[in-house]
Amino acid sequence: MHKFVNFIPFIQFLPAGRKPVLRFAASLWVIMSLVACSGLPDLPVTDESYRIWARYQEQLHEINSWQIHARAVIFVGRGVYQVGISWQREIDQFVILIEAPFGPGVFRLETNQQFEGLPPIKLSMPDGQVLFDESAEVLLTRVLGWSFPVSGLKSWIKGLPLPDPDYSFELQADGRLKSLQQDDWVINYLEYFTRDDAAQGLPRKMYLKHKNLAVKIVIERWHQFEATANSPVLFPEFD
Repeated sequence: MHKFVNFIPFIQFLPAGRKPVLRFAASLWVIMSLVACSGLPDLPVTDESYRIWARYQEQLHEINSWQIHARAVIFVGRGVYQVGISWQREIDQFVILIEAPFGPGVFRLETNQQFEGLPPIKLSMPDGQVLFDESAEVLLTRVLGWSFPVSGLKSWIKGLPLPDPDYSFELQADGRLKSLQQDDWVINYLEYFTRDDAAQGLPRKMYLKHKNLAVKIVIERWHQFEATANSPVLFPEFD
């Protein structure tokens, strides 16, 4: 995409007779730049795109531990909720911290590793109350009135379908997912990190839709797992 150059500061110091012409030229430049940006076609998906996708899936399957700091907006009916999310995962164990910018505190969702005989998912409330359930989604809905697909996101957030073969997808030319449909969710991949970045080309922006629930996720930082689940976490700032 073209970078815009602001000519206005330069125009105001020119002789009066030349200002109208240059103002018109500056306006024309902006319009042409917008047309050029909006008119860029998507590169075609080829057989090579699918070969890259097959190799890329093998690499993504190897990523099972991470630290993610993200912002999310949840749309439920007419309700809109902004939250910060910190997600630490190591193989099958995870801790997800959820914090609203002006909310009651931090909600801690995690795998239950300490209480035998209780359900596998644990939710710690800001007031100290602790709840358990078989499903992270059920727990979040009970407490917050909304949820996001934790079970699916363990694969989708990498740009990878769940192992369940029942899914459909659309690719980009570079072999990464453009969209995915699985478990009644539609996931659109809006932006990826560059392959030179520490996140190595993993998804940066995603939009997920299921019935009357939609979730937009913007990942600020994505690192391989480097700390214990009890380490303090700093949440990203909200714009």
